[in-house]
Amino acid sequence: MRALILGLIVSLSVQTIYAQKSPVKFGDIPMEDLKMKIYDKDSSASAVILSDYGEAYVTVTAVNASLVFERHVRIKILTKEGLDWATAAIQLYHSGSNEERVTKLKATTYNLENGKVVETDMSKDGIFKEKYNRNINLQKFTLPNVKEGSVIEYSYTVSSEFLANFPDWQFQYDIPVRASEYWALFPDFFIFEKYMQGYVTLTSYEVKNKANADFQVQAHHWISKDVPAFKEEPFMTCEDDYVSKINLALSYINFPGRPVQEIMGTWAKLNTTLLEAENFGKAITGSNFLKKKVEELTAGLTDPQQKAAAIFTYVRQNVEWNGVKDRYADNLKKIFEDKKGTAADINILLAAMLEKADLPIEMIMLSTRDHGFVRPTYPMEEQFNYVICAVKIGDKKILLDATDKYLPMGVLPERCLNGQGLIISKVNHGWMNLDSKMKSKTIVSTDLALKETGELSGKVNYSYDGYDAHRVRKDYFANGEQDYLKSFLADKTWEIQKSEFQNLKEIEQNAKQLHELVISEHCIVTGNVIYLNPFVTSQMKENIFKHEKREYPVDFGSPKDQTYMSKIVIPDGYTIDELPKPKAMALPGNAAKYTYNVTQTGNVLNVISMLQINKSLFLQDEYPHLREFYNQVVAKQAEQIVLKRK
Repeated sequence: MRALILGLIVSLSVQTIYAQKSPVKFGDIPMEDLKMKIYDKDSSASAVILSDYGEAYVTVTAVNASLVFERHVRIKILTKEGLDWATAAIQLYHSGSNEERVTKLKATTYNLENGKVVETDMSKDGIFKEKYNRNINLQKFTLPNVKEGSVIEYSYTVSSEFLANFPDWQFQYDIPVRASEYWALFPDFFIFEKYMQGYVTLTSYEVKNKANADFQVQAHHWISKDVPAFKEEPFMTCEDDYVSKINLALSYINFPGRPVQEIMGTWAKLNTTLLEAENFGKAITGSNFLKKKVEELTAGLTDPQQKAAAIFTYVRQNVEWNGVKDRYADNLKKIFEDKKGTAADINILLAAMLEKADLPIEMIMLSTRDHGFVRPTYPMEEQFNYVICAVKIGDKKILLDATDKYLPMGVLPERCLNGQGLIISKVNHGWMNLDSKMKSKTIVSTDLALKETGELSGKVNYSYDGYDAHRVRKDYFANGEQDYLKSFLADKTWEIQKSEFQNLKEIEQNAKQLHELVISEHCIVTGNVIYLNPFVTSQMKENIFKHEKREYPVDFGSPKDQTYMSKIVIPDGYTIDELPKPKAMALPGNAAKYTYNVTQTGNVLNVISMLQINKSLFLQDEYPHLREFYNQVVAKQAEQIVLKRK
């Protein structure tokens, strides 16, 4: 594709398409910005982007064409927390021997000292490069002498031979932006898909047509001023899904006198490309060195489910994930021998082994929660960053990801629960929902005796299932029992007498932890009255949804189920003066449900609290009801049991 576009453009007259220049001059810092201590539109801001200017255009010579991206950024550092903005990163795409290049990089820090402006220029020592993923390197740089009150400024140019990769532009960050401006100039035979995201209204947008010798240029110009900081809220997928941003994707080239050249293509075309790729489809159908191992693993097995389980368990237990998310595999023989690789290495290896056992498999391309959701209307492979495997057993399709040692077969890691995945298959190409087949479930049961002093003693037992069990197992084995317990008890005033863990290695079973303990600082004793909150653990003390309005969906990832059951023996000589009233409530469609009840039988109190979130995604118009639901749960769980001496 790069050669095609280059051939078209260099056949034109030698010329360059230029945009406007930055509205601020490098080094010309207004004194009011240097003196600024608080940003007047957001007093909580740790820093503010004073100006962010970018332009992208094509430059052409007789033998070459390049995409040029220029950027000029100025930032005011207001607090210690804002010092992180002194380090910046430039993403550089590379493929084969070609890589985008940075030139004209300069960076300066400005400080006001004794009424004078002191400038400190960045040296080469502040510049370094690191690998980000298979196709992207990061050129990072750190500005010198940055402190609270500094203004920092940098500019650079990126030259690229990947002419289809017109840069997107982000207007919103997690600090406020005073002014953001972007020009994107491209020949009118470049037909782009342009889609705006986020909830910030642009200040202006215009398109100007400029005539060159051989073609028209469309100059797209976006301006956004006084952009508020993006505030992350609970249960969001990826910040990049919701920040204000313009996305550009080259769809096709309609060059005069030539057939239309499709660039973006279709999902069907991508399906074919992946099936024929050496490091994807052909790696699965090839890799015959795996046959011997597959025969060993499946010897004596005739049931397809048992064969799949044997292969899946082997890969999960023996090939370690290096933490890298990827779409394509490296050399599978090396991965198999080294027993370590990326997500794509592991899951494509798994698929190849299943295929050698004559089990029907498909691959699923997806975008993880931290990478952003996929827009099916734009068939761009770059929307994906991960691949899993599916095996068909009878009329069931089982989704498999062998990167996680603490999840059973058929359960995807939570990072994969993000909308839809694209099925890559010779016969069943299409989309599928990546819904969780498992809840996050915790059951807490207590058996306690209350003394006149307010001390509670007895047992507290936890039973974890689904993703809650996964989190416990991961933390326990990563940190060891002693450190796990230390972290678990960090916010509790418990005196542990004995602890026991069960089923942590048996991932098909519920994980359990059991504690014998004394709790001295839970009840309030005033004269002849004891005030007892029945939740010695797992109480929801505040609403996680603090904002009255929300602009983004609430995405829990998976349904949730939290049950608390408590048996409390009250001391002799005391009677119950006040019990919380029963509570039962549900959201429309039973999307969420809560029940609470406290009963007395003789000198024994029985408490049961059950919270269920029965769907993963709540849209913005459902948010007020969800927030009020949580308000009522918090209020109910705060109620006290009142005991009085007879």
